[in-house]
Amino acid sequence: MFKMNLFKEFQEYVEKERLFEPKHKLLLALSGGVDSMVLLFLLKHFHFSVEVAHVNFQLRGDESDGDEQFVSSFCKEHAIPCHIKRFETKMFSIASGTGTQEAARTLRYQWFNELVVTQNFDALLTAHHANDQAETVLFHLTRGAGSRGLSGIHSKSGNLCRPLLFATKETLIKFAAENSIPFRTDSSNYTDDYNRNFIRHQVIPKLQHIQAAAIENILHSSKIMEATHYYFQEQLKTLAQQLVQTETKLTKINLALLLEKPFAAYVLFEWLNPFGFNFTQVETIIDSFEKNKSGALFYSDTFEALVDRDFLLIAEPKNQTISQAINELPFEIENYVFEVASFNGFQENVWWLDMDKLNFPLHLRSIEEGDRFKPLGLETHQKISDYFINKKINRFQKREALILVSNESICALLPYQISNDYKLTEGSKNLLKISIKKAE
Repeated sequence: MFKMNLFKEFQEYVEKERLFEPKHKLLLALSGGVDSMVLLFLLKHFHFSVEVAHVNFQLRGDESDGDEQFVSSFCKEHAIPCHIKRFETKMFSIASGTGTQEAARTLRYQWFNELVVTQNFDALLTAHHANDQAETVLFHLTRGAGSRGLSGIHSKSGNLCRPLLFATKETLIKFAAENSIPFRTDSSNYTDDYNRNFIRHQVIPKLQHIQAAAIENILHSSKIMEATHYYFQEQLKTLAQQLVQTETKLTKINLALLLEKPFAAYVLFEWLNPFGFNFTQVETIIDSFEKNKSGALFYSDTFEALVDRDFLLIAEPKNQTISQAINELPFEIENYVFEVASFNGFQENVWWLDMDKLNFPLHLRSIEEGDRFKPLGLETHQKISDYFINKKINRFQKREALILVSNESICALLPYQISNDYKLTEGSKNLLKISIKKAE
């Protein structure tokens, strides 16, 4: 009765989760342990087209080599195509600056994905089960995860499928015994050296003492969180259409309107997390906004976030400065076009200078501290920093600004204003037109 139940449950789970079909070519990650050997047994029972991939990480000496030999011999005996790869995992771990477990994960999935592409597999299968799901959810819970993390391992992620998530470890071990399925035992699974092992050996048994069906209940909760996360993300998309503007180099979030919504901090975290910001930073950003700290700047590893009045702006850091001589026209740089042209009226993103007042070569450069110019309409010099303050130009806009210089005199502050000394007059004959290139 037990045997038939697992066969049936496996078949129903694969169909319900739409993991793969009999026509598909499958690649199974086979360690030789009980989980993957049971999965191989089930796949062969239902006549799926399957090949196996085994990785020898060379971390457990003779035991690792024994696993490789076991998998190789089993596959040869049963005429199952087998791919085997050895890695110098410790060397890779040192070179990449990552832990051994992370290094092993990186190496195996890189190779698995290469096989999927080069050998035209339809799906990659791993033997993660319900206990793995419980361990993952608990581990994520200790790290303060949200709905994404608490949904745990998904049954399908792209072409990666996990068809045993419904089954507990106990079920798999019992099934292997009743069907005489051989397998290898990994001694490292019995130590508490890794966080997951500690959860497996110390935490979950105590939870099962409180609630015998703890693993099954955590598995059920993870599915609820997966559904919750899906609909949460759909709602976030709707909200983002109202409150988020995305440009080529800038993302702009209306913080003022967002903070009128319930659970605003969690919404903002979902939007900022892809940029590398954590929840503590999100709380600090909101605190800065509520204390009217416009101009407060926050950093992730790859992005910067700026509180700018009612908005939060996100952009990549810009460390590069520009210093470029303009010897002749026409000339193009960044988004700007410099050319001689006949006057055809004032318009947005176009600036005109009296070219007879200019001395070549011109110099286009980034702003420097202390720069001053005469804004159009003024007869006195003004610090560019003061001009920015008066015009409420934020930090991100400031660092993108450029100045055009002739004989050490600033002719234009781009993309904002020209100098009064170089404006057009009734006597202007030769004109320099500066424009922003139109997007193609």
